[in-house]
Amino acid sequence: MRRDGDHGAGAETDPTDAWQNALAGEHAAVYAYGLIAGRLAEGSAVQRQAASAFALHRKRRDDVMARLVRDGQTPVEAQPAYETGAVDNTAGARRVAQAVEAGLCRSWLVVVGVTTGAARTYAATALTESAATLLAWGGQPSALPGVS
Repeated sequence: MRRDGDHGAGAETDPTDAWQNALAGEHAAVYAYGLIAGRLAEGSAVQRQAASAFALHRKRRDDVMARLVRDGQTPVEAQPAYETGAVDNTAGARRVAQAVEAGLCRSWLVVVGVTTGAARTYAATALTESAATLLAWGGQPSALPGVS
């Protein structure tokens, strides 16, 4: 799943650009997990997993938007839709979720690299949570999440 502004690790050196790219990824995650949760059997374990990820990413999106506004920036807006491919079964849901979380690992790794203090701690937590969520959706473990 590709989103505008997805440049991969190392593309940004300006913290604001890195935060904006992470926000773009969080917008994409909210969209994708809403789609996944809506397409899977109600009450199924995988639908509950998607709903939980939706709530986490919605909160993170809101946190990042508030941070940017507090810093005098205009947060990047969500796109009306994102290309996900088919999400009509559990395999499709896992594929989309893995792509979302892998992209977020790359985005949050960049934020970790260009921030300090509490901002870096927040970004490192987001990176860790996305890496763990990637694994929960069946993704491959990596010693350095976000590094391709």
